Amino acid sequence: MKLDTITTRNFEADAKLKEYVRDKLEALDRYVPRHARDAVQVEAILEEDSNGREDNRFVCEVIITLPGAKLVAREGTINMYAAVDIVEAKLKAQVRTYKEKAIAKHRRPHLLTRWFRRRGQAGSEPTV
Repeated sequence: MKLDTITTRNFEADAKLKEYVRDKLEALDRYVPRHARDAVQVEAILEEDSNGREDNRFVCEVIITLPGAKLVAREGTINMYAAVDIVEAKLKAQVRTYKEKAIAKHRRPHLLTRWFRRRGQAGSEPTV
């Protein structure tokens, strides 16, 4: 999973922050199903909101577009690095849920076929 764009609003992000965001979001690749890894698009928006509350000054929003789903996480904190960490944790949970659903739909017919084959070899009719 490759980070496509990092957009900053109302402040300039240094190279260290951009590299940190890139490392955190590309680490989510292991949770994405293999069949969807080529089609994933990731966009990060880093924003300083001076009009909001002081403890929610820095806002990080990440949008991950997967086949059949769009995952969005947004968090505001005092520190941009903390916001990135929290968004990463939220996205990790969302991607895991997506993967569980994708694998369940993909494997279900195969598992049922194998189950019926085993029941047929035992000499008894499958009961439903």
